[in-house]
Amino acid sequence: MAYYVRTPGTCGEFIQGSIQGQRFLVTCPINRYSYAISDVQHPLPISSVSLQSKAYKAYQSVKKLLGVPDTVDTPIYLHSDILQGKGLASSSADISVVAMATALSYGYTLSMDELSSLCLSIEPSDAPFYQGIVQFDYIQGACCDILGTCPPMRIAIFDEGGTIDTIQFNHQKNLPQLIDEKEEFMVEALAKFKEGIQTHNVKLIGEASTISSFANQRILHKASLYDLHQIGVACNAIGTIIAHSGTILGLLFPPDSPSIGHCIQQVRRELPTVTYIDTVETTNEGITFMQR
Repeated sequence: MAYYVRTPGTCGEFIQGSIQGQRFLVTCPINRYSYAISDVQHPLPISSVSLQSKAYKAYQSVKKLLGVPDTVDTPIYLHSDILQGKGLASSSADISVVAMATALSYGYTLSMDELSSLCLSIEPSDAPFYQGIVQFDYIQGACCDILGTCPPMRIAIFDEGGTIDTIQFNHQKNLPQLIDEKEEFMVEALAKFKEGIQTHNVKLIGEASTISSFANQRILHKASLYDLHQIGVACNAIGTIIAHSGTILGLLFPPDSPSIGHCIQQVRRELPTVTYIDTVETTNEGITFMQR
């Protein structure tokens, strides 16, 4: 049986840090996707031709979980619209779609717990495969709270350049201490964010995201953050968002904002070292699949 699976990427994270020693992130899924198709016969005859290393590990892990012999092969094709190495959850999206497509091809549907455990066994992971917005332990998966449905927002995404290896980033010796030092800001941001989600107040969500973005400067400094934020304020943005372990920054807007185009042009004029990447929308769909 052939299946078509897709998972959204993210625009960094609304919040990332720790509270009382519990590391977490708050997902920001967007309408850019990774796709996997199972049982592809043409033009790619075997899965290892079409899958990159992390996705191929997911393919192998699912076969091991289901007790499928190594000699049995189900071709899986992977395609992604998500830029890699920027903090847009490209690896998490790739791993999740390949894992689910592989499981479905053998007649099994992975639960969200199984999917998150599998992703985390490969690398520290975002969780765009969950429906809605979740507070997720991106290291061990020890906590996963469904926070609710995100109201519609648009995000203008920019990039300071380069790439960051998530695994290496999370192995920095002083990282735990730096994360713990910003706990008071995480408490404030999470409280604002939860209220914003519950009341569908995009301004509160934007404030929470901005707090977390600024608090992360000692961990991964973004030279353009403050200037970008000020341009956003002048253009009626409701907040700033970043990839806490990536290179991208974003400005949050209500879905009907007329000033996004003007804001992008202003950033291009005033911040020539920053590259405009895309304008996206938030989504709540999580991983989806259908038979082909």
